Amino acid sequence: MRIDVAKVLVAAAFAGLVSPILACDVEHGEAGGPLGKHLDRIGLGGPTFIDPQTAADSSFNTQFLSQVTLAQMGGGEGASLWGWTDPQTQREYAIMGRTTGTSFIDVTNPQSPLVVANLAPSSPTATSLWREPKVVGNYAYIGVDGVNHGIQAVDLTLLRNFTGTTINLTANTTFTGVQRAHTLGINATGGVAQTSPDGQKYIFAAGGTEGGQRKGIRAINVTNPAAPVLAGAFQADGYTHEMQVVTYNGPDAIHVGKEIAFAFNEDTVTVVNVTNKAAMTMLGRKAQPNVGYAHQGWLTADQKYLISNDETDEVNGLTAGKTRTHFWDVSDLENPVYKGFYNHTLGTIDHNLYVVGNYVIETNYTAGLRMFRLGDLSNPDPQTWMTLIASFDTYAANDGASYNGAWNNYPFFKSGNVAISDINGGLIMVRPLVRGFQDYWLNQQLGTGAGGLVAGESIPEPSTLAMIAGVSLITMRRRRRAMV
Repeated sequence: MRIDVAKVLVAAAFAGLVSPILACDVEHGEAGGPLGKHLDRIGLGGPTFIDPQTAADSSFNTQFLSQVTLAQMGGGEGASLWGWTDPQTQREYAIMGRTTGTSFIDVTNPQSPLVVANLAPSSPTATSLWREPKVVGNYAYIGVDGVNHGIQAVDLTLLRNFTGTTINLTANTTFTGVQRAHTLGINATGGVAQTSPDGQKYIFAAGGTEGGQRKGIRAINVTNPAAPVLAGAFQADGYTHEMQVVTYNGPDAIHVGKEIAFAFNEDTVTVVNVTNKAAMTMLGRKAQPNVGYAHQGWLTADQKYLISNDETDEVNGLTAGKTRTHFWDVSDLENPVYKGFYNHTLGTIDHNLYVVGNYVIETNYTAGLRMFRLGDLSNPDPQTWMTLIASFDTYAANDGASYNGAWNNYPFFKSGNVAISDINGGLIMVRPLVRGFQDYWLNQQLGTGAGGLVAGESIPEPSTLAMIAGVSLITMRRRRRAMV
């Protein structure tokens, strides 16, 4: 089949430096067993240092690209992260929260990341285990829970001033109308914030306790990032831990075009119409069966299903020792229906997950990053709903149900590289060697649609791209795995 040379060169440029992974042939099991986690290779708990020469031993269909340790960022423990692509330069940045501040890391060359800038907390005493960045336009917003901090707003175009010395940023403004936020939500498509149906731009603060009250959803108008304004609040269903906000375009026709929040309220999934910020209303709610703590989730591309995680069902013995990913049918927003759960082979705690095209990308604490291909969600057998196709284990000590390892991931860079924030190990950059996932982002680069192959075209494997682009391959110590 004919291949356009220009498209091949674009593919080569975004092939993650195209050196093939030296991957294990099997999914890892428990530490100490025959398929253990190579305890002598990466580290034993605490700060995790990944040796690039042996990283393949913790990898399945994933290429390890680089690591920025917490010490290199400025210390503390790792927390959440988000990403930003500079619309002027197309440089990619990972924005990572730490207990002691926020780091801004240029990952355009994912094998040589640069700590471009750091932002201190709003006060010297405002250190916290929960530091949550999100991006709207060219501004990053950082919320914190556990201490009074406010929401910092930082102009990301200042990162263009980097000349080789890490910049010490100062927040352009700190919004104090919300002092504590456990997480921040944005109306995003492909990780990029969208303008709301009313023509304004918002961030949505979830959770936190202020004035003795555990908070729900608070909408903050950031159309003018220099002067954020509290636009409204929703408290009718109690505490909200996290949410996904979308301009709805799913199967429930009467709500198409409205701004909808899918909120995770500890024991329920709660659907909220947030179009009118001054009068946000609950559309539907459903309790999760056998719930530990309904934590976070993401819609499928067609917005018919919601995929979610529970942060305490494993540790509380509710899952027979296995990690569970939960599925909801939300085709009727006023009547969400719990479909069931997919059982993993491991028993780690699942944390944040996202959906990109037909793929679910999870960060599951001690198991690290795990990528699944979605199956037919109408099939009555839940074990057909997902198939593990790639993983990278960031935590060497064990696969136990503990709060160590991978916290969050950002799978929305058009390069096809994925950033992982690790509590112990800092920022870890990887590249899933999954053909459909990389095709998805290639199509985004070429402007040819939402996923799948470019119409009427095919693309070569990364090794072929490397030869075309003149990029040398690293020496292989183990057999090469083709992209799945």
